[in-house]
Amino acid sequence: MWYSIKTVEKPSTLKEAVVSLKNIDTTLFSGGSYLVADKNPNIQSLIDINDLVGDGVIASIDGVHIDAGATLQTFLDIVYSINPECRLLKGIKLSCPSKQIRNQRTFGGEIGKGRPNSEVMVFLHAVNADLTVFTDTERSVSIRDWDGSGIVTKISYFPKRISGIELERFSLLESAPAIVIVSGVKRKNQFEFSVGGTTNKIQSFTCLIEDWSAEISKEFAGNAVKEFSADHLGSLDYKENLIATAVNRVGDAL
Repeated sequence: MWYSIKTVEKPSTLKEAVVSLKNIDTTLFSGGSYLVADKNPNIQSLIDINDLVGDGVIASIDGVHIDAGATLQTFLDIVYSINPECRLLKGIKLSCPSKQIRNQRTFGGEIGKGRPNSEVMVFLHAVNADLTVFTDTERSVSIRDWDGSGIVTKISYFPKRISGIELERFSLLESAPAIVIVSGVKRKNQFEFSVGGTTNKIQSFTCLIEDWSAEISKEFAGNAVKEFSADHLGSLDYKENLIATAVNRVGDAL
């Protein structure tokens, strides 16, 4: 427990948890997701919702339904036996190489933190996963449209609606955090790309399949790099080239 944590609240309902979450010095705790993701000295109270959200995973070609309390390792164990080629498995291993940490990080925690350098998050944006979110009541919203308010209780996406999906990343080492992450899907008559990495936010772009070209990938990269910054990992020109290369590879693979 971090030294700044003074109390752990255990609300009896999600409605109580939402009320407590309005305090600026509180954050959600589920399955270890806070403790492994953040050391914020301003956080003095954890809201323990482990007993209020499920931790199961149901997967089939028709739909994948993940309770917010499910850990990354639980998903990996269940889905690998059904579809070992699932691209999200690759994303989980790249995003979190340590099995010990995967056993602590939950899907709700990943989405709640909204880390743009998470392969899991970029994948979920690419498939435009549906989130079940509790505020005063439960509602459904796509991950791309979610404003961050409320508590995520379930994540769903539908492989049957997608005819192809790919994931590409660039990092200094395979086990190092990614500088650029691109995931893309082929859905009906269009490609949809999501770009993450060392950026302020995950961005998504679409184009008609008939319009796909290397020039489109450069155009997407030019827009996406506006949310990146030059740092010790590279200049903006370097990162723009990485994005364009990743988008191009994903698009060609789709």
